[in-house]
Amino acid sequence: MPAGANLLTVIVESPNGLDKESELYRRLVSAHLFWEDRYSIEIVEDLLNTTTIKALCSRINSKYIVFMKDTHRISLEYMPTLLETLDEKTEYLVEPKIYMGEVPALTSRTKIDNNYFYNRDTDVFGIAYNTKRLAELLEIVSDLDRSSLYITYRLYWSINSAPRIDTGYSVSSVTKVAIGIVPEQTIDRMVPLISTTCQELRLYILRLLILSLRGLRGSKKSTLSIGHIRELIRFFGLEELSSFAEALNPFELGMFNWFADPNNSRYLFKQLTERDAYLEFPSEEERDESYYHLYSIEFPEQTVEIGRSYLSKELRVGRERPGSYDFYSRPIRPNSTIIFYDRPMQADDNAEHLYDYFTKNYPEYNNVYFALNKKSPDWERLEEKGFKLIPFFSDEFYEKFLISDLVVASQIYNISYRGKTLQNSRFVYLQHGIQLNDMTDWILSKHFDIFVATGKIEADYLSKLAAVETLNSGIPRLETLAQNMKDPEHLLFMPTWRFNLQTATTESFIESDYFKSINGIMTNPKLLEYLEKHDKKLLVQLHPNTERRADCFEFSERVVLSDLSYSEAIASAEMVFTDYSSVVLDAAFVGIPIAYYQWDLDDFFEEQPYESRLDYEKDGLGPVFKHSEDILNYILNETYLQPSEEYERRRAVFFEGVSVDRISSTIIERMLEL
Repeated sequence: MPAGANLLTVIVESPNGLDKESELYRRLVSAHLFWEDRYSIEIVEDLLNTTTIKALCSRINSKYIVFMKDTHRISLEYMPTLLETLDEKTEYLVEPKIYMGEVPALTSRTKIDNNYFYNRDTDVFGIAYNTKRLAELLEIVSDLDRSSLYITYRLYWSINSAPRIDTGYSVSSVTKVAIGIVPEQTIDRMVPLISTTCQELRLYILRLLILSLRGLRGSKKSTLSIGHIRELIRFFGLEELSSFAEALNPFELGMFNWFADPNNSRYLFKQLTERDAYLEFPSEEERDESYYHLYSIEFPEQTVEIGRSYLSKELRVGRERPGSYDFYSRPIRPNSTIIFYDRPMQADDNAEHLYDYFTKNYPEYNNVYFALNKKSPDWERLEEKGFKLIPFFSDEFYEKFLISDLVVASQIYNISYRGKTLQNSRFVYLQHGIQLNDMTDWILSKHFDIFVATGKIEADYLSKLAAVETLNSGIPRLETLAQNMKDPEHLLFMPTWRFNLQTATTESFIESDYFKSINGIMTNPKLLEYLEKHDKKLLVQLHPNTERRADCFEFSERVVLSDLSYSEAIASAEMVFTDYSSVVLDAAFVGIPIAYYQWDLDDFFEEQPYESRLDYEKDGLGPVFKHSEDILNYILNETYLQPSEEYERRRAVFFEGVSVDRISSTIIERMLEL
């Protein structure tokens, strides 16, 4: 395709080479049926930054330029709509409606309001820039990070209202929201101080700042000065918009408030029953016995310490303010409304198991509900069990939430209704599994009154982050699992997911080491012969993100795609193996042998938004194998049936403090005291 077409050049950032079978590429190419002589596609293998973008603008002679990433998605009508719009008249920029997830079928229904502006990605992608104007800008402001270039372009050219075309572009990832933004190490300012009264732009700047503060928690070091951050907040009047960050970024909002007002070194993070949790930004002399250290972040001027403290609710500012309702003022009693939930479309997790136990053993509590989507395959099953079901995120759900005295769940969602949130009301977090990885930044971003741990090792880790809220009881499904053990019927393989395959095409997925490693086990002739000889089956329980690729795998009469729940599959397993999934710890808890097949151990965590806390080889509850022949020999020789004093010792240490027949009762006793 000839470079330099006179209307538009599409630049695709593709460090690993663009998949020509991908949906993105096919939709880009399809526009050539009508616009072949008017636009071109150029693939760049370098990561885009202001320097590379400046070089591209200087040599590309098309009127407009668009930047894309090979993992992003565009709607079917994106290219035709964009090209037709650009062909009509000269614009400084034209942008589609931008989404953090899937592009909706009807983009016309997208509500363009302040929430849209705050939650929208602020990067350069998906927007058509006037190439000449962008080049002129980069001659003047070449010291900015790419993540702020879009905002700066609009500030510099005084574009208060961006023309939006009715089509969609999706960044297809929430990774940036999870880990934040870390500017290039040469960057010492976020955006230039160009005056604007445009609230849309100010919300974008707030979003950029909040995500940068999120990135600081991971990097622990900033090239941006404290003075620059404070000047941004003052110059653009961001304090009056800061409430937009409250639901999704409460920890960063605490950091923001300290930058805005350094004289106030304490920020209320979570209301609790007797003592509230605060974020602290103290000087050395201000720290006392109530202070728990969390972060040390190095700025050019000084190192900022951030910690947590628990102080009497009597100290809460505005507690007695007229019109302010304290959702803790009413104690939990048998007439209290209590809501349980797992995932919207899936139950059979810790909330379901605890709900079942609670309603059977505490029948005097008769306003206890379980939230679930009516389209969930679990709805009918739970209805038959007598669960009081309410549709998840329905009007009924929110009304019940408003009058509830307690919410108990295995998932954390940002629920907010008429002034009530998880920040100012009781919430028990049961977890989905056990924390094997370092999820410190994520945990510290969430609101909970109780955080359920399983064993002393996990409880010790969590207590450093949430000393008052951590409860070492064990997760409820372990108690149910122990009560429902069956005679061994099969082997069980439970591989987890890889974030870098999220947007892979089917062809790319099949070529990945992930697919080849899993499918290689499933189709190994020696394993199939062993299963046939001993009349056994290998059940494969795919991760939910992999299930849509199930047809790619070569299942057989002896290697079967599991349709059982996790607990059912584990309860009847002779041995369970995985790559990294913590779900196999359920099996280890009840004495079922486990093993790890980690074909990509050397680089697995480079692609994940977290690091491991567990040394699998030194502290794991089963052996670790890097090669398929080794895990296969372990299975074929039935080595897993041989008792191991070492793994029994590790198991006892790992699950210390958990009483198998007291898990649910321990949680309930604690939660009713809130």
